[in-house]
Amino acid sequence: MRRVDCPRCGVKVESVPWAQGKHSCCDAYRHFLASWARRLSWKETAACFHTSWDNVCRSVKWVVDFGLRHRELEGITAIGVDEVTYSR
Repeated sequence: MRRVDCPRCGVKVESVPWAQGKHSCCDAYRHFLASWARRLSWKETAACFHTSWDNVCRSVKWVVDFGLRHRELEGITAIGVDEVTYSR
C-alpha cells in the first residue's frame, strides 16, 4: 500500500476496501479460514491452507467480534432452557 506525506495530517497509509488495519490477511480470506475452522480443528485448518494457527485463531476472533457487534437483542422477553437437569 502506498504512503502519503500530507503536510496537514502527516504520513498516512492508503486505505483499501478488502483489508482492515495492519492485518496480513484480507477480509475474504479471514472469513474463509473462520468458516473452515468450524468444520475442522484450527490446527488442521492451518495445515490444509498452509497458514499459521495464529492466523486461523485471529480470523475466528474477527468473525466472532463482528457477530457480537452486530447482534440485536431487542424484542427478547424471556430466555428458555431446554434441559432442566444439567448435572447428576
